[in-house]
Amino acid sequence: MEYVTRTHNASKNASNGSLVLTPVNSTAASHSSQDGVTNQPLDYEIVISHYNEKLDWMKPTADHSHVYHKGKDKGPPFDVYRWEKLPNVGREAHTYLYHIIHNYDKLADVTVFLQGTGPGGHSQSCFPTAIKFVEQAKKHKYCQIQGSYGNWGRIRHFGKWLESLQNGQMRRANLTMGEFYTALFGTKPPATVRSCMTGCVSASRKNLRRFPVSFYEKAISFVNDHSNPEEAHYLERLWATIINAKKKKKRHI
Repeated sequence: MEYVTRTHNASKNASNGSLVLTPVNSTAASHSSQDGVTNQPLDYEIVISHYNEKLDWMKPTADHSHVYHKGKDKGPPFDVYRWEKLPNVGREAHTYLYHIIHNYDKLADVTVFLQGTGPGGHSQSCFPTAIKFVEQAKKHKYCQIQGSYGNWGRIRHFGKWLESLQNGQMRRANLTMGEFYTALFGTKPPATVRSCMTGCVSASRKNLRRFPVSFYEKAISFVNDHSNPEEAHYLERLWATIINAKKKKKRHI
């Protein structure tokens, strides 16, 4: 098990998409032999964005779990594959993007991205377990597609998210959802895109590397200046596009 601590320098221009990254020396997401020679990447890796949630749910996959901790814990409650401390910025979007950027050349065959609560409490939007994500990914099903999304203006927040936006706990984005899409992908948004919600997705190495690392560096620059930037909610609605999730076509007999 490895412990790593990262520092962070926030930028005033982060929410405008200006690239700001803290240089780090990140080790490979791979098995290493005793003589220090790095072998092949993991067959699968569970990336967890953690703050203070209980992690008992991940015990069955602890030896493949890479926990990025954004709270005050000094270490994991039990042995895990890897434990890294990150600054508490950008919600799970920052965590996922950070992992992709710093492991771009050594990504696991399948990477599962989950929040600290685990997938079990979101039966409509997540597969029930981390292993089920791995199994489904091998069948090229990377998330529970929740239909399509096509609101390219401002997100119509409700409930606690609307309250957090109104009271300033969420930093409002400078761009609309459509403008953000264009800034990130370099094209106008289509009428709709596939949607996977609740920040629980998986991806193959091939799908993640459809985009260059500069794409992910651009994306993280929008969310690395605040603990709850609105662009992180934008990215939640775009993960299905990024990971190339496709709705399984029905067979006609």
